[in-house]
Amino acid sequence: MWRTAISFVVPALLVVELLAPGKAFANEGDDAWKLRAEFMDGDLASAVHIERAILAYRRSYQDDPSLLEARWKLLRALHFLVDFSNAADERKDVGAQEAIELAEASIQSLTPQGNDSTDRAQLYFWSGIAWGVRAQRVGLLTTVREGSATRMQEYAEASRSLDSRVEQGGALRLLSRLHASVPRFPILTGWVDRRKALEFAEASIAVDPEHLGNKLVLALVILERVPERRAEAEEIIREIANIEPAHELRAEEIAIRKQARDQLLALQEQVD
Repeated sequence: MWRTAISFVVPALLVVELLAPGKAFANEGDDAWKLRAEFMDGDLASAVHIERAILAYRRSYQDDPSLLEARWKLLRALHFLVDFSNAADERKDVGAQEAIELAEASIQSLTPQGNDSTDRAQLYFWSGIAWGVRAQRVGLLTTVREGSATRMQEYAEASRSLDSRVEQGGALRLLSRLHASVPRFPILTGWVDRRKALEFAEASIAVDPEHLGNKLVLALVILERVPERRAEAEEIIREIANIEPAHELRAEEIAIRKQARDQLLALQEQVD
């Protein structure tokens, strides 16, 4: 009889867990996220599935504000909407602003202890990316004057210190590009160190040598800072330019491939 009782109680507990506040919406968001590139419009993903993911993740953290996972996944989804979907420009503006507001509110809500370190690392990373999206829309010098570049650097460093493996070395990629491209002003961006650009790029390769973003970041910094390794960089860029994007990652990898192809054209123009 006790076995019969347990057979009824355990499934009931599982149902309660599955239906706990925020959990069901988070699962719905994950399902939509996996389908984000199911429909393509040229080189961009249709916004239909990413909008579903955004709605589900938003409802998830609203139902349970303690779910850092729902917050960083919403930031990730908003980034995809802005950079990789065919959403209208007005919708992308709204999405970019929502990401900034969510990032700052979420960072401020963190306590010194508590929450999984990987979730905290993801939250810091995607908060940095949210400010990076803004940087692309307002320009680099404005980003420096407003302090956004420094905020990106601080969030990336926080993510790296918690778990450098998140997003296959995402914080390391971001730090590499910041140190390589942000103008150095002693008061505003005194942290910029061109030598660290290669260090962080190579560290990202150590985390995941097959990640296309890691490869491209390494190639770019070699071209910019290590002229004696130019042939190595050109080989990497040609490899990326000829990849066949993975199905689930089509939108992201098509964008990386385009950057590589544009870089190849620029290199060819230098020769001509």
